[in-house]
Amino acid sequence: MNRFLSFGGEQTAAVIAVAIFITFALSAGEYFLTLQNLENVARQVSLDAPLVFGQTIVLIAGGIDISVGATMAMAAALTIGLQEYGTLTAVVAAIAFGVVVGAFNGFLVTRGGIVPFVATLGTMSVLRGLLLTYTGQEPLSGTDDALVYWGGGSIGIVPVPLVLSLVILVGLMVMLGSTRAGRNIYAIGGNREAAYIAGIAVKRYEFLAFVISGTLAAVSGVLLASRLNSANTQLGVDTPLLSISAALIGGASLLGGRGTIVGAFLGVLALGMLTNGMNLLGVNTYYQIAVKATILIAVVAIDALSRTMARRRERTAAA
Repeated sequence: MNRFLSFGGEQTAAVIAVAIFITFALSAGEYFLTLQNLENVARQVSLDAPLVFGQTIVLIAGGIDISVGATMAMAAALTIGLQEYGTLTAVVAAIAFGVVVGAFNGFLVTRGGIVPFVATLGTMSVLRGLLLTYTGQEPLSGTDDALVYWGGGSIGIVPVPLVLSLVILVGLMVMLGSTRAGRNIYAIGGNREAAYIAGIAVKRYEFLAFVISGTLAAVSGVLLASRLNSANTQLGVDTPLLSISAALIGGASLLGGRGTIVGAFLGVLALGMLTNGMNLLGVNTYYQIAVKATILIAVVAIDALSRTMARRRERTAAA
């Protein structure tokens, strides 16, 4: 048990992903292992990956962002709704919107002193209302077929959004592992008071984490709009659960200070295969939600248990 709990985020996520792959390869291999289905899994995972990366960074910094789904949905609506001004203008406006949402969340947390969960929950509600108003509660349809390439196109057999997500992954890996900003984000999540005493501008880097999350949620929204060539008010409803679950499976912690972008990608890959496999087996949508929620509870419980055992080992070693 101890060995499993300390196995490591990326390794654990990889094991879970492989286990899910083998399970559905055996139970639904005729459909699951087809090239078309595996491409569909890769494409769906790549649409969700950017916002999961953003959620992971916020979790590493010791926060949480409940507004990622609403940000994604609103960015998708702007991408479709503003096409009359040109697709490039629409995409830039959608991503800029994500930056503003992230900055707003960061301001509420760092300057307003509001707990991240409450702050981003409030932002989510505001954005859902804005989305309903902007769309008039009607689906929006795209008018520029060129946009579809970025969400629905392929380079050979590799989906274009997967390439884009991997580029983002590499950039964030460098940022977290090789820059002062990345090291400070880990330090803040690991021990906020110690980071402050060490001279780290805690509020500045917390603010940065939320801006990154909002921006990447908007990127996912643009890719999703490109994939569907449409947008509606139901987009992103279960995305907060997905993003938090994927990040935690990948080794992040609700207490902060832990997590990697590679682990986050493996986490969203595992959940993507799980959803796809359950769809192929005809599992009811409501049961799927229950399964994902159960996984989230289990991961959080394991994380809490691992930290408790780590503290006990530290006390034993110090005695």
